[in-house]
Formats: sequence, C-alpha cells, structure tokens
Amino acid sequence: MNCLKILKWGVCFLGVDSLQPLYHIVSANEWSSESQGDYLPKAFEREGFIHFSKKEQLLDSANRHFSNEESLLVLEVNPQGLEDDLVLEQIHGAQEAFPHLYRNLPRKNVIRQFSLQKGPLGFAFKTDVTS
Repeated sequence: MNCLKILKWGVCFLGVDSLQPLYHIVSANEWSSESQGDYLPKAFEREGFIHFSKKEQLLDSANRHFSNEESLLVLEVNPQGLEDDLVLEQIHGAQEAFPHLYRNLPRKNVIRQFSLQKGPLGFAFKTDVTS
C-alpha cells in the first residue's frame, strides 16, 4: 500500500480517483442549495472530515447509518480540485475504505442533489445516479 500522507496516529491516506463523482448524505436541515459559501456538516467539528461514499457504496451507507430515516438528501460531488484533502480510509472497523474530505466542501463542486426514499427493503434510488 502506497501512502500519500501518514498522520501522527498512523492513518494512511490513499489517493482518490478525481474523475468519479462522490456522494454525501446530508439532512435537509443542514443543506440549503440557496446558501452561500462552503459547506461543513455539524459532524465536522467532532470528526474532522466530511464522509463520502463512492456510487457503489451509497445505498449500503444509507441503510447502515440512516436506518431510522424515511427520506435522505444526497449531494453528488465533483472531486476535482479537492484531491489534496480527499482520501480513501478504512477506519472505525469499516470493511472497506471510504472517501473522506479533510476540509470544507465548496458548493461549486456539488453537481446535483437528489433524494433516496426508503422502501420495504431499505433505501433505493428515486432518480437514476448512473447517468
């Protein structure tokens, strides 16, 4: 494994493909598309990074961490320009590595937003995110 940076507590920072969109699940209370300025979730102060998922990780993340919710808002993010602070990490006992952004998210990087609706089998795409 090649590390780009190693923090004092031994976390290895791996590069993230800057051509593939990333996805951030956010509550409607925290996100307003009309707001100005960069985005920082409330959890950033506690965790020091913004959680993201790759497309293939999104539904599992939604079902695992937001099972008490009925509807979620998802931001589709263009990672270009964030590479210096965007890393893949496997932390907190995760089975796979997830992208984390160690800075604020410029709103210009948000490509679009869409909803995930919970059905009988958990969250599923309301709109197609494969296009």
